[in-house]
Amino acid sequence: MCVGHISITIPMSKNYIDENIDQIRSEFKMLDHWVYLNAGDQMIAGNYWLKAAREFYDFVEFGQMEDVPVAGIATHPFLMARFDECITRAARMINADKDEVTNSYRPSMVANMIFYNMLEWKEGDNVVFSDLAYPSFTYILQDISRRYGVELRIIKNVNGEVLMEDMEALVDEQTKLVVIDRTAAFCGFTYDVKEVCRIAHAKGALVLDDAIQAFGVIDIDVKHDDVDMMVTGAYKWQCGPEGAGFFYIKRSVMDKIDARFRNYIWADLQKGIPFADEDHDTIKSWQVPLVNNANQFSQDGVIGPALFGWNATLRFYEKIGIKNVEQRARRLGTYAIERLQDIGCKVLTPMDPKKRHGLITYTTGSYEKDLQMFERTAAPGRCMKPIKISMRTLGGVGNLRVCTHFFNTEEDIDYLIDLQTKML
Repeated sequence: MCVGHISITIPMSKNYIDENIDQIRSEFKMLDHWVYLNAGDQMIAGNYWLKAAREFYDFVEFGQMEDVPVAGIATHPFLMARFDECITRAARMINADKDEVTNSYRPSMVANMIFYNMLEWKEGDNVVFSDLAYPSFTYILQDISRRYGVELRIIKNVNGEVLMEDMEALVDEQTKLVVIDRTAAFCGFTYDVKEVCRIAHAKGALVLDDAIQAFGVIDIDVKHDDVDMMVTGAYKWQCGPEGAGFFYIKRSVMDKIDARFRNYIWADLQKGIPFADEDHDTIKSWQVPLVNNANQFSQDGVIGPALFGWNATLRFYEKIGIKNVEQRARRLGTYAIERLQDIGCKVLTPMDPKKRHGLITYTTGSYEKDLQMFERTAAPGRCMKPIKISMRTLGGVGNLRVCTHFFNTEEDIDYLIDLQTKML
């Protein structure tokens, strides 16, 4: 910018990850051996959570807590401080109140609880989702439809995008639920969740958001979006251990649900679990409601090592910063798109940066060539690193899938492009 004859340079904001990329990449040992562009499938292990998981077993082996053997606590990880720490960190990361978040194992388990135990269905209700929806939810919804006479309304994607006008046309006063994948696993389309919630809420419907392909790579604010329920797992873009994650439920929705799911651990016992009480009675001592927070929906499926690892993962994100992660992943996603187009491949992920992040799908134009490329990446040639990508198609969109995350580099993408060029 110039003022008179004075030249003023406005410095670009620094990205912690850009400035510390070598140190950050050293957390993922397998990057020494692979070109890893597959965070949307399952992440390679991070030293930070591996160390924490091992510390859990040290805790089991050596620890003692007054007169209670530590193994007793370890087999009940929901009694550990780590359980609460994970909830606190996850809630802060999505701008939720702590009472609105609990730990969970993986999205499909939570979805079963939501569909079968939390919602009241009647014949004539409908559920709206797109033909890009991941089958873990839609497989359950087919059974809900069969059992209760619920109509399944499917929005057809248009060139890998779900148009809001098409959604609005299907949502009506009988819509019980709108189900979305915040980022579609098979093409990378990313919803404007705030707009989805506006459409659904205008007709009295709830929104369930599967954020497993988004949380950990983009900044999510559940209050801004006004989303009702959100689920995720730790083992993809979140760069954490398999077997952990969280369930978010908006307070106003929680207060209206009387779930057909009970876990005695989360009975609202003001004086604690009464096992040592002289007059402990299996009926009278337990005539209390569930706790008034999201833990009432906890299935306690998260085991100790995963919980320790998940806590370490969330701490790692606090260090590197989710906004830094999103900025870098989006930038590398754009770079991948440009390089793929340069060599004549067709990118199937939306071009609009607001509708995507680092999950990019493309095709050479030939399914056979795509398959050959996918098979070749596992063994690209003598003295070459394997390249880890996926092959995915749904709703007529997809084929080769590349995931650019914060630990990736332009050189990783160039490595892929060099091989793809040879395979064309």
